[in-house]
Amino acid sequence: MSPGVSPLAALNTATSPEMTEQAFTSSDISGDSFHELDPLAPDDLPETLGKDLSFLLRHNIFHPLSHIDIPSPLRFDFIVLNPGEPLSASLSVLEKLLVEGRFLIAAHFAGSILTSSLISPTDIRIIFSLFYTRLACLELSGNTALAAQESKALEDLNSAFYFIDSSLDSSEHDEKHEHISRHIVPWPLRVLAVRLQSIGFGDSRRSIAGLYELGMEARREVMKREHDDATRTIWKGRLADLGIRTVNALVEMGDLDAAKRSLESLREPTPDSDIMKLRKGLLLLRIGDVDAAEQVFGNARDSKEAALLQPLLSMSDGRYGDAADEWRSLQEDNSRTDGGLIAQNLAVCLLYTGKLDQARELLESQISANHSFGSLIFNLSTVYELCSDGASQLKGQLAGTIANQPVSGQTNLDRSNTDFKL
Repeated sequence: MSPGVSPLAALNTATSPEMTEQAFTSSDISGDSFHELDPLAPDDLPETLGKDLSFLLRHNIFHPLSHIDIPSPLRFDFIVLNPGEPLSASLSVLEKLLVEGRFLIAAHFAGSILTSSLISPTDIRIIFSLFYTRLACLELSGNTALAAQESKALEDLNSAFYFIDSSLDSSEHDEKHEHISRHIVPWPLRVLAVRLQSIGFGDSRRSIAGLYELGMEARREVMKREHDDATRTIWKGRLADLGIRTVNALVEMGDLDAAKRSLESLREPTPDSDIMKLRKGLLLLRIGDVDAAEQVFGNARDSKEAALLQPLLSMSDGRYGDAADEWRSLQEDNSRTDGGLIAQNLAVCLLYTGKLDQARELLESQISANHSFGSLIFNLSTVYELCSDGASQLKGQLAGTIANQPVSGQTNLDRSNTDFKL
């Protein structure tokens, strides 16, 4: 098998008949989701915009992708474009790859579509959607460095090129909208590009500045009187998300004091959701402020998200025995859908309390139950190293077991050797 495959050489790569047949016979996949990346995007951007995105379709943007870092039982042939198929069929194949969690293969195939003759340089929505898919899949498959380099092709997303007059995408030329500019890049791509470009240009401060600029835009949108309640709710959610991302960026920079101040300054006009509270609590634990993390939920301990915080607090204090009991208590709740995550944390507590055999048995039981997400695999590989001289063989068997599991679409199937500590 070739160690690397470039989108430019896709036609020289073997196609997987099984994948292609499954993709084309699925009636549930049409490729339509690639037009739904941003719910606030205009329904139809006119061709008269004159926006030529051929600079995002250059072959030299996209790096060759490789199987070499994936254990052999988990390797899957790169999918190639069929010259006789229309764009919609290729999007269906790509969407199926995404649904199954084959992110490295999807990243390659998205690059193949972008560099093919199927794409018109003025097809703004599909180009941005495919470019976002490419970058996101690279990051999900552990190729963040490549995604960071490729994101630089977008250049300055705040340049005038990326803005249009709102009256151009509206059939009604309302005078109050005529001179309002709007961005043509989907919001998820803009947010992702902020972080990736900061990595690609080697400037962590660029990420903070980019998030603040997006935050100012979100605030302006929230305050616009012409927005209905649904649109305003979307912008409020985006603003809250940007606040959390800013704190996380500060943590990654190592500026924990600024991160804590930023987190404390986050104030929402409406109460935070339980998910948002959990994100704040986890960031405070990462910063090291256990007391502040405990206060995030206050007395609201009845939600499923809040229940996760208590054993995490115990682990942060080094009370692994207490944390193990608390994780076991959560395991008894049959209504929870995060049993694999709970079991993994329980196994970590058992490991720290010296119960290595119980930790191994628990982690292996989760693999048998098809809960094979990245951190669980990494922790089980660590346990193998601690309890056996034949750890490499056990890890290889683990890779084979995971390769034979049914596809759930919940995890990345293109796992690297790093996950298995190989």
